[in-house]
Amino acid sequence: MRWRFKGSTPVSIKVLFALMVFNFAGQLATAYAVPHWAALQSDAAHSYLIHLRGSPAYFVQPWLGAYFDYGFWLHFVLLGLAFLMAWIHRDELERIG
Repeated sequence: MRWRFKGSTPVSIKVLFALMVFNFAGQLATAYAVPHWAALQSDAAHSYLIHLRGSPAYFVQPWLGAYFDYGFWLHFVLLGLAFLMAWIHRDELERIG
């Protein structure tokens, strides 16, 4: 069973899924970059502490640390918004197959 939109996909759905892809890619890039480029000691610019399992504590800039911690939950918020948008546009959906 598959679903598709009658006509074209609404712009809000396209933007929302683009945000989900960018958030996922950003989370992967951050998870890769922190162990490779983060400082091991705190300084004025790198004051946010990040603990990774099996590795030492790293210090990053506060905005990057907040994104590292809360970006995972942002993905679930975006997924919930995707279901909300599908419900709002439910009259434009049709089942195929």
